[in-house]
Amino acid sequence: MKKFVKIVSLLLALVMCVGLAACADAGTASTGEAKEDKTASSAKEGSGTGRDVGLEQPEAAKDLEGTFEVGVVCALSSTHAATNGWLMASLEATQAYVNGNGGIDGKKLIYTLYDPESDASTLKQRLTDIKNSGAVFAVAGVNDALAPAAAQWAAENEYPVFVTSNTSTQNTLGNYSDYAFMMGKNAWGFGKILALHCVGQEGKKNFVFVGTDGAATIDAENFLLYEGKKIDPEFEILGSFRINFNDTEFSNIIAAATALNPQMVLQQGGGPNFVSFCQQASLFGLFDFCDVYNDLVTDASTNQPLIEGDEFPYGKTHGITTLPFWDIKNMDEDLQYFYKLWSETKIATDNGYLVSEHALNYYNIMKCMLMAVDDCVKNGQDYTDPKLLSAAISRVKWTDYNGDHYFRTGIDNQFASNLYYGTSAKSDEYPGVAICGDDWETYTSEQFLPSAEEMAAWGAEHGYDVSRFAN
Repeated sequence: MKKFVKIVSLLLALVMCVGLAACADAGTASTGEAKEDKTASSAKEGSGTGRDVGLEQPEAAKDLEGTFEVGVVCALSSTHAATNGWLMASLEATQAYVNGNGGIDGKKLIYTLYDPESDASTLKQRLTDIKNSGAVFAVAGVNDALAPAAAQWAAENEYPVFVTSNTSTQNTLGNYSDYAFMMGKNAWGFGKILALHCVGQEGKKNFVFVGTDGAATIDAENFLLYEGKKIDPEFEILGSFRINFNDTEFSNIIAAATALNPQMVLQQGGGPNFVSFCQQASLFGLFDFCDVYNDLVTDASTNQPLIEGDEFPYGKTHGITTLPFWDIKNMDEDLQYFYKLWSETKIATDNGYLVSEHALNYYNIMKCMLMAVDDCVKNGQDYTDPKLLSAAISRVKWTDYNGDHYFRTGIDNQFASNLYYGTSAKSDEYPGVAICGDDWETYTSEQFLPSAEEMAAWGAEHGYDVSRFAN
Protein backbone atom coordinates (compact mmCIF):
# COMPACT_ATOMS: atom_id res chain seq x y z
CA MET A 1 0.00 0.00 0.00
CA LYS A 2 2.84 2.39 0.77
CA LYS A 3 4.30 1.86 -2.67
CA PHE A 4 0.95 2.61 -4.20
CA VAL A 5 0.38 5.69 -2.10
CA LYS A 6 3.78 7.01 -3.05
CA ILE A 7 3.34 6.52 -6.79
CA VAL A 8 -0.20 7.72 -6.87
CA SER A 9 0.53 10.65 -4.67
CA LEU A 10 3.30 11.55 -7.00
CA LEU A 11 1.00 11.65 -9.92
CA LEU A 12 -1.44 13.81 -8.11
CA ALA A 13 1.30 16.07 -7.10
CA LEU A 14 2.64 16.04 -10.53
CA VAL A 15 -0.59 16.91 -12.06
CA MET A 16 -1.84 19.45 -9.65
CA CYS A 17 1.44 20.86 -8.73
CA VAL A 18 1.95 22.28 -12.10
CA GLY A 19 -1.05 24.47 -12.41
CA LEU A 20 -0.93 25.45 -8.87
CA ALA A 21 2.76 25.27 -8.96
CA ALA A 22 2.58 28.19 -11.15
CA CYS A 23 0.93 29.72 -8.22
CA ALA A 24 3.02 28.18 -5.55
CA ASP A 25 4.48 30.46 -2.96
CA ALA A 26 8.11 29.69 -2.80
CA GLY A 27 7.65 31.08 0.65
CA THR A 28 8.23 29.89 4.08
CA ALA A 29 5.79 27.54 5.66
CA SER A 30 5.47 23.78 5.41
CA THR A 31 2.59 21.69 4.13
CA GLY A 32 0.24 19.53 6.13
CA GLU A 33 -3.28 19.83 7.39
CA ALA A 34 -2.43 22.54 9.91
CA LYS A 35 -0.93 24.70 7.20
CA GLU A 36 -3.79 23.93 4.86
CA ASP A 37 -6.33 25.07 7.42
CA LYS A 38 -4.33 28.21 8.07
CA THR A 39 -4.21 28.93 4.37
CA ALA A 40 -7.93 28.60 3.96
CA SER A 41 -8.73 30.85 6.91
CA SER A 42 -6.19 33.53 6.13
CA ALA A 43 -7.31 33.70 2.54
CA LYS A 44 -10.75 34.68 3.77
CA GLU A 45 -9.63 37.47 6.06
CA GLY A 46 -10.51 41.09 5.53
CA SER A 47 -11.96 41.97 2.15
CA GLY A 48 -11.40 38.50 0.80
CA THR A 49 -8.38 39.33 -1.30
CA GLY A 50 -5.55 36.86 -1.54
CA ARG A 51 -2.93 35.98 1.00
CA ASP A 52 0.51 34.60 0.34
CA VAL A 53 0.88 30.97 1.21
CA GLY A 54 4.29 29.51 1.94
CA LEU A 55 5.62 25.99 1.64
CA GLU A 56 8.82 24.38 2.74
CA GLN A 57 11.61 25.34 0.38
CA PRO A 58 14.30 23.11 -1.11
CA GLU A 59 17.88 24.10 -0.34
CA ALA A 60 18.50 25.27 -3.90
CA ALA A 61 15.78 27.92 -3.54
CA LYS A 62 17.92 29.86 -1.06
CA ASP A 63 20.21 30.98 -3.88
CA LEU A 64 17.38 32.48 -5.94
CA GLU A 65 16.95 36.24 -6.12
CA GLY A 66 13.63 37.99 -6.52
CA THR A 67 10.19 36.42 -6.85
CA PHE A 68 7.94 35.23 -9.65
CA GLU A 69 4.39 35.59 -8.39
CA VAL A 70 1.34 33.78 -9.70
CA GLY A 71 -2.21 34.20 -8.40
CA VAL A 72 -4.52 31.22 -8.00
CA VAL A 73 -8.27 31.45 -7.59
CA CYS A 74 -9.54 28.32 -5.84
CA ALA A 75 -12.34 27.34 -3.47
CA LEU A 76 -11.33 27.94 0.13
CA SER A 77 -14.69 28.37 1.86
CA SER A 78 -17.24 26.15 0.06
CA THR A 79 -17.94 22.45 -0.33
CA HIS A 80 -15.58 22.49 -3.30
CA ALA A 81 -12.70 23.04 -0.88
CA ALA A 82 -12.89 19.38 0.12
CA THR A 83 -10.05 18.51 -2.25
CA ASN A 84 -7.69 21.27 -1.10
CA GLY A 85 -5.41 18.69 0.46
CA TRP A 86 -4.51 17.47 -3.01
CA LEU A 87 -4.01 21.07 -4.06
CA MET A 88 -1.60 21.87 -1.24
CA ALA A 89 0.43 18.72 -1.88
CA SER A 90 0.68 19.71 -5.52
CA LEU A 91 1.83 23.20 -4.66
CA GLU A 92 4.66 21.85 -2.57
CA ALA A 93 5.75 19.41 -5.26
CA THR A 94 5.73 22.07 -7.95
CA GLN A 95 7.61 24.43 -5.76
CA ALA A 96 10.27 21.79 -5.18
CA TYR A 97 10.51 21.14 -8.91
CA VAL A 98 10.76 24.76 -10.01
CA ASN A 99 12.79 26.33 -7.23
CA GLY A 100 15.01 23.30 -6.85
CA ASN A 101 16.00 23.64 -10.50
CA GLY A 102 16.93 27.30 -10.76
CA GLY A 103 13.52 28.91 -10.33
CA ILE A 104 11.91 30.90 -13.13
CA ASP A 105 14.42 33.21 -14.76
CA GLY A 106 16.45 32.83 -11.58
CA LYS A 107 13.52 33.96 -9.43
CA LYS A 108 11.76 32.13 -6.64
CA LEU A 109 8.26 30.94 -7.51
CA ILE A 110 5.59 32.19 -5.12
CA TYR A 111 1.84 31.86 -5.22
CA THR A 112 -1.10 33.60 -3.64
CA LEU A 113 -4.50 31.95 -3.16
CA TYR A 114 -7.75 33.85 -3.68
CA ASP A 115 -11.23 32.65 -2.71
CA PRO A 116 -14.01 33.30 -5.28
CA GLU A 117 -16.64 32.46 -2.62
CA SER A 118 -18.63 30.49 -5.22
CA ASP A 119 -19.66 33.70 -6.96
CA ALA A 120 -18.90 34.76 -10.55
CA SER A 121 -18.66 38.49 -9.81
CA THR A 122 -16.38 37.80 -6.85
CA LEU A 123 -14.24 35.60 -9.07
CA LYS A 124 -13.73 38.48 -11.47
CA GLN A 125 -12.77 40.77 -8.60
CA ARG A 126 -10.23 38.23 -7.39
CA LEU A 127 -8.70 38.08 -10.87
CA THR A 128 -8.53 41.88 -10.84
CA ASP A 129 -6.80 41.69 -7.46
CA ILE A 130 -4.27 39.25 -8.92
CA LYS A 131 -3.56 41.50 -11.88
CA ASN A 132 -3.14 44.55 -9.63
CA SER A 133 -0.86 42.62 -7.27
CA GLY A 134 1.85 42.37 -9.90
CA ALA A 135 1.42 38.63 -10.38
CA VAL A 136 2.72 37.44 -13.76
CA PHE A 137 -0.43 35.46 -14.60
CA ALA A 138 -3.43 33.78 -12.97
CA VAL A 139 -4.77 30.25 -12.61
CA ALA A 140 -8.55 29.88 -12.39
CA GLY A 141 -8.71 26.65 -10.45
CA VAL A 142 -12.49 26.95 -10.19
CA ASN A 143 -15.40 24.68 -10.98
CA ASP A 144 -17.31 24.46 -14.23
CA ALA A 145 -19.97 26.91 -13.09
CA LEU A 146 -17.42 29.73 -12.59
CA ALA A 147 -15.05 28.96 -15.47
CA PRO A 148 -16.92 31.00 -18.13
CA ALA A 149 -16.62 34.10 -15.94
CA ALA A 150 -12.85 33.56 -15.74
CA ALA A 151 -12.58 33.27 -19.52
CA GLN A 152 -14.71 36.37 -19.99
CA TRP A 153 -12.54 38.35 -17.58
CA ALA A 154 -9.35 37.26 -19.36
CA ALA A 155 -10.71 38.50 -22.68
CA GLU A 156 -11.88 41.83 -21.28
CA ASN A 157 -8.65 42.50 -19.37
CA GLU A 158 -6.14 41.01 -21.84
CA TYR A 159 -4.38 39.16 -19.04
CA PRO A 160 -3.28 35.49 -19.22
CA VAL A 161 -5.47 33.07 -17.25
CA PHE A 162 -5.15 29.28 -17.23
CA VAL A 163 -8.62 27.76 -16.78
CA THR A 164 -8.44 24.28 -15.25
CA SER A 165 -12.05 23.07 -15.22
CA ASN A 166 -13.56 21.03 -18.02
CA THR A 167 -13.87 23.20 -21.14
CA SER A 168 -17.30 24.24 -22.41
CA THR A 169 -18.43 25.94 -25.62
CA GLN A 170 -19.53 28.80 -23.38
CA ASN A 171 -15.79 29.32 -22.93
CA THR A 172 -14.43 28.46 -26.38
CA LEU A 173 -17.17 30.06 -28.48
CA GLY A 174 -18.85 32.47 -26.09
CA ASN A 175 -15.73 33.82 -24.38
CA TYR A 176 -12.88 32.97 -26.73
CA SER A 177 -9.72 35.09 -26.59
CA ASP A 178 -5.96 34.76 -26.87
CA TYR A 179 -5.72 35.20 -23.09
CA ALA A 180 -7.88 32.38 -21.66
CA PHE A 181 -5.97 29.09 -21.94
CA MET A 182 -8.19 26.01 -21.62
CA MET A 183 -6.42 23.24 -19.70
CA GLY A 184 -9.26 20.91 -18.71
CA LYS A 185 -10.88 18.11 -20.66
CA ASN A 186 -12.85 19.50 -23.59
CA ALA A 187 -16.54 18.64 -23.10
CA TRP A 188 -17.18 18.36 -26.85
CA GLY A 189 -14.21 16.01 -27.17
CA PHE A 190 -15.34 14.08 -24.10
CA GLY A 191 -18.76 13.53 -25.67
CA LYS A 192 -17.20 12.52 -28.97
CA ILE A 193 -14.97 9.87 -27.39
CA LEU A 194 -17.96 8.36 -25.60
CA ALA A 195 -19.92 8.40 -28.85
CA LEU A 196 -17.09 6.74 -30.78
CA HIS A 197 -16.75 3.97 -28.22
CA CYS A 198 -20.26 3.47 -26.85
CA VAL A 199 -22.28 4.06 -30.02
CA GLY A 200 -19.67 3.22 -32.65
CA GLN A 201 -18.06 0.17 -31.01
CA GLU A 202 -20.70 -1.11 -28.57
CA GLY A 203 -23.84 -0.15 -30.47
CA LYS A 204 -25.56 1.69 -27.60
CA LYS A 205 -28.97 3.03 -28.59
CA ASN A 206 -29.82 5.43 -25.75
CA PHE A 207 -28.69 7.04 -22.52
CA VAL A 208 -29.89 9.02 -19.50
CA PHE A 209 -28.07 12.05 -18.14
CA VAL A 210 -27.65 12.60 -14.38
CA GLY A 211 -25.45 15.52 -13.39
CA THR A 212 -24.90 19.06 -12.25
CA ASP A 213 -25.93 22.15 -14.18
CA GLY A 214 -22.56 23.51 -15.30
CA ALA A 215 -21.73 24.67 -18.80
CA ALA A 216 -19.35 21.78 -19.51
CA THR A 217 -21.67 19.14 -18.05
CA ILE A 218 -24.48 20.37 -20.29
CA ASP A 219 -22.09 20.23 -23.24
CA ALA A 220 -21.09 16.65 -22.39
CA GLU A 221 -24.75 15.65 -22.55
CA ASN A 222 -25.44 17.56 -25.76
CA PHE A 223 -22.35 16.40 -27.60
CA LEU A 224 -22.72 12.74 -26.68
CA LEU A 225 -26.12 12.96 -28.36
CA TYR A 226 -24.81 15.15 -31.22
CA GLU A 227 -21.82 12.93 -32.05
CA GLY A 228 -23.77 9.73 -31.34
CA LYS A 229 -26.41 10.63 -33.92
CA LYS A 230 -23.68 11.09 -36.53
CA ILE A 231 -22.89 7.40 -36.03
CA ASP A 232 -26.44 6.15 -35.48
CA PRO A 233 -29.31 8.56 -36.27
CA GLU A 234 -31.58 6.57 -33.92
CA PHE A 235 -29.37 7.13 -30.87
CA GLU A 236 -31.44 9.05 -28.31
CA ILE A 237 -31.57 10.50 -24.80
CA LEU A 238 -34.33 9.10 -22.61
CA GLY A 239 -34.14 11.63 -19.81
CA SER A 240 -32.07 14.44 -18.30
CA PHE A 241 -31.85 14.94 -14.52
CA ARG A 242 -30.14 18.00 -13.04
CA ILE A 243 -28.75 17.68 -9.53
CA ASN A 244 -27.87 20.46 -7.12
CA PHE A 245 -24.51 19.96 -5.44
CA ASN A 246 -26.20 19.02 -2.17
CA ASP A 247 -29.44 17.64 -3.59
CA THR A 248 -31.29 15.71 -0.89
CA GLU A 249 -33.65 14.17 -3.46
CA PHE A 250 -30.93 12.08 -5.10
CA SER A 251 -32.82 8.86 -4.40
CA ASN A 252 -35.87 10.11 -6.32
CA ILE A 253 -33.70 11.04 -9.29
CA ILE A 254 -31.92 7.69 -9.39
CA ALA A 255 -35.24 5.88 -9.03
CA ALA A 256 -36.65 7.82 -12.00
CA ALA A 257 -33.53 7.23 -14.09
CA THR A 258 -33.59 3.52 -13.32
CA ALA A 259 -37.25 3.29 -14.33
CA LEU A 260 -36.35 4.50 -17.83
CA ASN A 261 -34.27 1.33 -18.33
CA PRO A 262 -31.41 3.09 -20.18
CA GLN A 263 -28.50 1.31 -21.85
CA MET A 264 -26.05 3.77 -20.33
CA VAL A 265 -26.02 6.66 -17.83
CA LEU A 266 -23.86 9.72 -18.42
CA GLN A 267 -22.99 11.03 -14.96
CA GLN A 268 -21.34 14.42 -14.45
CA GLY A 269 -20.28 15.99 -11.17
CA GLY A 270 -17.54 14.75 -8.89
CA GLY A 271 -17.00 14.60 -5.16
CA PRO A 272 -20.14 14.05 -3.04
CA ASN A 273 -22.32 13.85 -6.16
CA PHE A 274 -20.49 10.85 -7.58
CA VAL A 275 -20.38 9.13 -4.18
CA SER A 276 -24.12 9.63 -3.73
CA PHE A 277 -24.82 8.53 -7.29
CA CYS A 278 -22.98 5.23 -6.85
CA GLN A 279 -24.57 4.53 -3.47
CA GLN A 280 -28.09 5.21 -4.72
CA ALA A 281 -27.52 3.39 -8.01
CA SER A 282 -26.51 0.29 -6.05
CA LEU A 283 -29.59 0.55 -3.81
CA PHE A 284 -31.95 0.84 -6.77
CA GLY A 285 -30.26 -1.91 -8.79
CA LEU A 286 -29.23 0.38 -11.62
CA PHE A 287 -25.89 -1.40 -12.03
CA ASP A 288 -27.71 -4.70 -12.55
CA PHE A 289 -28.52 -3.72 -16.14
CA CYS A 290 -26.78 -0.42 -16.87
CA ASP A 291 -23.29 1.05 -16.47
CA VAL A 292 -22.21 4.63 -15.73
CA TYR A 293 -19.95 6.71 -17.98
CA ASN A 294 -18.06 9.81 -16.85
CA ASP A 295 -14.63 11.44 -16.45
CA LEU A 296 -14.11 10.16 -12.91
CA VAL A 297 -13.07 6.59 -13.66
CA THR A 298 -9.74 6.82 -11.83
CA ASP A 299 -10.22 10.07 -9.88
CA ALA A 300 -8.83 9.38 -6.41
CA SER A 301 -10.23 12.56 -4.85
CA THR A 302 -13.71 11.38 -5.86
CA ASN A 303 -13.37 7.61 -5.70
CA GLN A 304 -11.31 7.00 -2.58
CA PRO A 305 -14.28 7.34 -0.16
CA LEU A 306 -16.18 4.70 -2.13
CA ILE A 307 -13.20 2.38 -2.38
CA GLU A 308 -12.41 2.67 1.32
CA GLY A 309 -16.05 1.84 2.09
CA ASP A 310 -15.99 -1.10 -0.33
CA GLU A 311 -18.73 0.56 -2.39
CA PHE A 312 -16.95 1.36 -5.64
CA PRO A 313 -18.63 -0.27 -8.70
CA TYR A 314 -15.55 -1.76 -10.36
CA GLY A 315 -16.28 -2.84 -13.91
CA LYS A 316 -19.48 -0.79 -14.04
CA THR A 317 -17.83 2.62 -14.42
CA HIS A 318 -16.36 3.60 -17.78
CA GLY A 319 -15.01 6.78 -19.25
CA ILE A 320 -12.18 9.21 -19.72
CA THR A 321 -8.98 9.71 -17.78
CA THR A 322 -6.18 12.21 -18.40
CA LEU A 323 -3.21 10.09 -17.39
CA PRO A 324 -2.83 6.30 -16.97
CA PHE A 325 -0.79 6.47 -13.77
CA TRP A 326 -0.61 2.68 -13.64
CA ASP A 327 1.60 2.85 -16.76
CA ILE A 328 4.32 4.79 -14.93
CA LYS A 329 7.17 2.61 -16.24
CA ASN A 330 6.51 3.85 -19.76
CA MET A 331 6.32 7.54 -18.84
CA ASP A 332 9.10 9.97 -19.57
CA GLU A 333 11.53 10.89 -16.80
CA ASP A 334 9.92 14.28 -16.14
CA LEU A 335 6.58 12.72 -15.21
CA GLN A 336 8.25 10.06 -13.13
CA TYR A 337 10.23 12.74 -11.31
CA PHE A 338 7.00 14.51 -10.36
CA TYR A 339 5.63 11.26 -9.04
CA LYS A 340 8.61 11.11 -6.71
CA LEU A 341 8.30 14.71 -5.58
CA TRP A 342 4.62 14.41 -4.83
CA SER A 343 5.02 11.18 -2.92
CA GLU A 344 7.39 12.96 -0.55
CA THR A 345 5.03 15.78 0.42
CA LYS A 346 3.96 15.73 4.04
CA ILE A 347 0.27 16.19 3.40
CA ALA A 348 0.16 13.28 0.95
CA THR A 349 2.04 10.89 3.21
CA ASP A 350 0.21 11.96 6.37
CA ASN A 351 -3.23 11.58 4.80
CA GLY A 352 -2.65 8.72 2.37
CA TYR A 353 -3.73 10.80 -0.61
CA LEU A 354 -3.65 9.00 -3.94
CA VAL A 355 -3.41 10.41 -7.42
CA SER A 356 -6.18 12.74 -8.54
CA GLU A 357 -7.63 12.61 -12.02
CA HIS A 358 -7.40 16.34 -12.63
CA ALA A 359 -3.80 16.78 -11.51
CA LEU A 360 -2.25 16.68 -14.95
CA ASN A 361 -3.69 20.11 -15.73
CA TYR A 362 -1.27 21.65 -13.30
CA TYR A 363 1.76 19.75 -14.51
CA ASN A 364 1.06 21.06 -18.00
CA ILE A 365 0.58 24.62 -16.75
CA MET A 366 4.01 24.44 -15.16
CA LYS A 367 5.56 23.28 -18.42
CA CYS A 368 3.82 26.09 -20.32
CA MET A 369 4.97 28.62 -17.75
CA LEU A 370 8.61 27.59 -17.87
CA MET A 371 8.75 27.39 -21.66
CA ALA A 372 6.93 30.69 -22.26
CA VAL A 373 9.15 32.65 -19.87
CA ASP A 374 12.25 31.10 -21.42
CA ASP A 375 10.97 32.10 -24.87
CA CYS A 376 10.51 35.71 -23.75
CA VAL A 377 13.96 35.86 -22.15
CA LYS A 378 15.66 34.46 -25.24
CA ASN A 379 13.89 37.01 -27.44
CA GLY A 380 14.62 39.94 -25.12
CA GLN A 381 10.94 40.40 -24.26
CA ASP A 382 9.45 41.45 -20.94
CA TYR A 383 7.43 38.45 -19.73
CA THR A 384 5.71 40.61 -17.10
CA ASP A 385 3.88 42.25 -20.01
CA PRO A 386 0.58 40.28 -20.22
CA LYS A 387 0.36 40.55 -24.00
CA LEU A 388 3.92 39.39 -24.60
CA LEU A 389 3.59 36.51 -22.14
CA SER A 390 0.24 35.43 -23.63
CA ALA A 391 1.76 35.39 -27.09
CA ALA A 392 4.66 33.29 -25.80
CA ILE A 393 2.26 30.83 -24.14
CA SER A 394 0.43 30.50 -27.46
CA ARG A 395 3.70 29.44 -29.11
CA VAL A 396 4.47 26.68 -26.60
CA LYS A 397 4.82 23.20 -28.12
CA TRP A 398 6.22 19.90 -26.91
CA THR A 399 5.65 16.17 -27.13
CA ASP A 400 5.76 13.72 -24.24
CA TYR A 401 4.14 10.53 -22.99
CA ASN A 402 0.70 12.16 -23.29
CA GLY A 403 1.05 13.19 -26.92
CA ASP A 404 1.57 16.43 -28.81
CA HIS A 405 0.93 19.57 -26.78
CA TYR A 406 0.07 23.03 -28.08
CA PHE A 407 -2.75 25.56 -27.86
CA ARG A 408 -5.28 25.64 -30.69
CA THR A 409 -4.88 29.37 -31.18
CA GLY A 410 -7.62 30.91 -33.31
CA ILE A 411 -9.92 27.93 -32.78
CA ASP A 412 -10.69 27.45 -29.09
CA ASN A 413 -7.36 27.96 -27.27
CA GLN A 414 -7.76 24.40 -26.00
CA PHE A 415 -4.60 22.70 -24.78
CA ALA A 416 -4.01 19.63 -26.93
CA SER A 417 -3.26 16.38 -25.10
CA ASN A 418 -4.18 12.70 -25.30
CA LEU A 419 -7.17 11.31 -23.41
CA TYR A 420 -7.70 7.70 -22.41
CA TYR A 421 -10.87 5.61 -22.36
CA GLY A 422 -11.21 2.62 -20.07
CA THR A 423 -13.21 0.56 -17.59
CA SER A 424 -12.56 0.73 -13.86
CA ALA A 425 -10.73 -2.23 -12.37
CA LYS A 426 -8.93 -3.35 -9.22
CA SER A 427 -5.18 -3.75 -9.18
CA ASP A 428 -2.89 -5.68 -6.85
CA GLU A 429 -0.10 -3.22 -7.62
CA TYR A 430 -2.27 -0.18 -6.90
CA PRO A 431 -4.68 -1.15 -4.11
CA GLY A 432 -6.98 1.54 -2.83
CA VAL A 433 -7.68 3.23 -6.15
CA ALA A 434 -9.37 2.31 -9.41
CA ILE A 435 -7.27 1.89 -12.54
CA CYS A 436 -8.42 1.22 -16.08
CA GLY A 437 -8.35 -2.38 -17.28
CA ASP A 438 -5.94 -3.82 -19.82
CA ASP A 439 -8.06 -2.74 -22.80
CA TRP A 440 -7.82 1.02 -22.22
CA GLU A 441 -7.66 3.08 -25.42
CA THR A 442 -5.67 6.18 -26.37
CA TYR A 443 -7.31 9.06 -28.24
CA THR A 444 -5.19 11.89 -29.60
CA SER A 445 -6.46 15.46 -29.64
CA GLU A 446 -6.63 15.27 -33.42
CA GLN A 447 -9.12 12.42 -33.07
CA PHE A 448 -11.54 13.93 -30.58
CA LEU A 449 -11.32 17.74 -30.70
CA PRO A 450 -13.69 19.46 -33.15
CA SER A 451 -12.22 21.14 -36.20
CA ALA A 452 -12.51 24.88 -36.83
CA GLU A 453 -15.11 24.14 -39.51
CA GLU A 454 -17.18 22.03 -37.11
CA MET A 455 -17.01 24.69 -34.42
CA ALA A 456 -17.98 27.45 -36.85
CA ALA A 457 -20.98 25.49 -38.14
CA TRP A 458 -22.21 24.48 -34.68
CA GLY A 459 -21.58 27.94 -33.24
CA ALA A 460 -23.51 29.68 -36.03
CA GLU A 461 -26.44 27.31 -35.53
CA HIS A 462 -26.53 28.04 -31.80
CA GLY A 463 -26.24 31.82 -31.96
CA TYR A 464 -22.53 32.38 -31.30
CA ASP A 465 -20.43 35.00 -33.06
CA VAL A 466 -18.24 32.91 -35.39
CA SER A 467 -16.86 35.75 -37.52
CA ARG A 468 -13.32 35.04 -36.35
CA PHE A 469 -13.38 31.69 -38.17
CA ALA A 470 -13.63 33.53 -41.49
CA ASN A 471 -10.20 35.15 -40.95
